[in-house]
Amino acid sequence: MVTKNLDISGKVCPYCLLAVQKQVKAMNKSDELVVTCDHPPAATTSIPQFAKDNGLECDVKKTSSGIWEIRLTKR
Repeated sequence: MVTKNLDISGKVCPYCLLAVQKQVKAMNKSDELVVTCDHPPAATTSIPQFAKDNGLECDVKKTSSGIWEIRLTKR
């Protein structure tokens, strides 16, 4: 299992999702991607929906004001 970090703070959709898609493509089974995001629509809607549509486990939590941590795990 490999854990990678991706900071997409300062980016807006669709660039947030495109960056996540690129990293997910390179992941192997059981790998984890930890995304730091400050764009609410990406953190609460587009990235979790992408995870659901692609069979990834997704855990989103707000770590501080305006910052989310999104953990994606490839099944």
